[in-house]
Amino acid sequence: MKRFIKKILIPIDGSEYSKKGLEFGLTIAENADAEVTILEVIEEFGPLPGYYEAPPPNINRVKWVAEQRFEKIHPILEETSVKWERRVEEGYAAETIVRIAEEGKYDLIVIGSRGMGFWGRFLLGSVSDRVVHHAPCSVLVVK
Repeated sequence: MKRFIKKILIPIDGSEYSKKGLEFGLTIAENADAEVTILEVIEEFGPLPGYYEAPPPNINRVKWVAEQRFEKIHPILEETSVKWERRVEEGYAAETIVRIAEEGKYDLIVIGSRGMGFWGRFLLGSVSDRVVHHAPCSVLVVK
């Protein structure tokens, strides 16, 4: 039988929604015997106040935020048998996710929903919504 899902991209942002997406993506990967890339995109404008602590002086902001995000999901990764790698990028989340999916020829993106209502999506847009519409592969949005 041919395997249709060999490579899965799982973007995380530190939210509970992305944590659920990670758990769901790892379950799919385990059943499909697929490889996983966990992608952290650190946006140029930085985290919102109160979302993460400010980095100490002379510390790289991208690495600082990425490590805080990774601490939240590391216990999940310690328990999985799935082969995974971690990638950290800086840029706009949706554009970066789509670019990485294209370059890496991923078969599936598993992304957590932010749970925004209609007005939030209308006014701000949604990373998951933009990824769904522009990705070169199938996208699973986990609520």
